[in-house]
Amino acid sequence: MKFSIVRNAKISIKLTIIYAFMFSLILLILNASVLYGIRNYCYSEAYKQVNDVKNIILDNVNGKTEKIDIADKKLLLTIPNKENLFIKIVKQDGEILNTSYRYNYKIKIQDNYNDILQLEERDRHLLFENVKIQSNNYGTVTLQIVKDMDKEYDFLGMLFFLMTVADLIGVISSIIIGYIISKKLLKPIDKITKTAENISINNLRERIDIEGPDDELKRLANTFNNMINRLQDSFYRQTQFVSDASHELRTPIAVISGYANLLDRWGKDDRSALEKSIYAIKLESANMAKMIEELLFLAKGDSGNNQIDKTDFLLNELVNEIVMESKLIDKEHNIFSEKNDNISFFADRKMIKQALRVFIDNSIKFTPKGGNIVINSEVHENTVEITISDTGIGIPKNEIENIFDRFYTVDKSRSREKGGTGLGLPIAKWIIEMNKGTIDVFSEEGKGTMTSIKFNLEI
Repeated sequence: MKFSIVRNAKISIKLTIIYAFMFSLILLILNASVLYGIRNYCYSEAYKQVNDVKNIILDNVNGKTEKIDIADKKLLLTIPNKENLFIKIVKQDGEILNTSYRYNYKIKIQDNYNDILQLEERDRHLLFENVKIQSNNYGTVTLQIVKDMDKEYDFLGMLFFLMTVADLIGVISSIIIGYIISKKLLKPIDKITKTAENISINNLRERIDIEGPDDELKRLANTFNNMINRLQDSFYRQTQFVSDASHELRTPIAVISGYANLLDRWGKDDRSALEKSIYAIKLESANMAKMIEELLFLAKGDSGNNQIDKTDFLLNELVNEIVMESKLIDKEHNIFSEKNDNISFFADRKMIKQALRVFIDNSIKFTPKGGNIVINSEVHENTVEITISDTGIGIPKNEIENIFDRFYTVDKSRSREKGGTGLGLPIAKWIIEMNKGTIDVFSEEGKGTMTSIKFNLEI
């Protein structure tokens, strides 16, 4: 239950919990290390003090500085009173010869000589050492040195208490500060969320305005804005596409409806009106069928349902085939190839032919009778270039960039007369791009148009 609450909490709360946990863990490790280090230091100093007292007593008893009797209280004056060090000298029969003031420890004297030992006695922490001393007056006696560690443990206890209080203050502060910082850092995400909530199909103008450094959140906001830009552009193009398709289909339907009405009124008795109406209806029906077929092709392409069947084939053979077929179809233009390099090419042969037919059909439509249409293919290192050039009427310079837009025609009245729908070039562009190619169009009004299609042979 607790884990589910944390899992379902806000990101700011999760970050705060993680930050507080990591901060607490680091404090715990640091404090434990400090306490452990200080405790070891205290014991190290205590061992040193016990050893120093032992050396002082032995020096005084043996007369290295001034020989003092074991039972003389003067012997104990050399021991620092503030260090909690206590001494007892005992004969073998248990008689106490000398003892420090306030010595109230009951530590058995056994065979544990010349080793500093630790002892817990009634919540006391003691260090002690038993030392044998040979005395002329008393024979073998035992020197017992006791170090009471109460002051050190009081210090460690106070230090632990202060560290605990400091840790609690630090953890609480880290939770508060961490929450404030996380809320501030995640504020752009709230903006993104609110903006996303305000965006709908009828409102694609909303954008996220994120100020500050170029960090991950700002890049996320920029990515989101770019995505909305693409969505808006796609939605606009879809809306425009539907509008243009409706407009383009409305015209042939209106023509068919008009001639059907004409037939209904006069066609039964007027042979000329009958033939004219039938011709017009058949023409518009063919144009509409072609348009619907092209619309379906583009719709499949947009949805990714058009299958690209790439195979290896000789591009020069395809160019020769297109030139020969174009000559059979069109007798009014000079259609030929000046250069056609022998090259094996990996692409969808059927679609490449369909795309090239679009450009050639356009050249045929808009090139005066007797004009030239040249189809070439040439290899340049790792690139193959196919060019379709004509001596036609050309395209205005300011309209070249629009010719691949769907339903766009340079001259709508002229295009309708020649059977154009404004979908051929967009289809050709889609085919070329799906086969990893590029298209460039160069044209000058009154002089002709050249279309350059390039493919990288290394792809």
